[in-house]
Amino acid sequence: MRRVFIVQDRESALFLCPLYGDVSYTQWLHEAGHFDDEESAIETASFHCTEGFNLSSFFVNTNDGCN
Repeated sequence: MRRVFIVQDRESALFLCPLYGDVSYTQWLHEAGHFDDEESAIETASFHCTEGFNLSSFFVNTNDGCN
């Protein structure tokens, strides 16, 4: 398990997501970009979400096999 962070733009309610090495937006949570640390999530959000943002964290399973 590892902890990841996602960013949601407060004005549009869209999530930040990667697109060809840049940052874009998506309405779907499953397409939201995963940030490995809080600092990089906040830094990216501050640049792309001018009216504020919501930062959420959760754990994702990193196991390749089934248990």
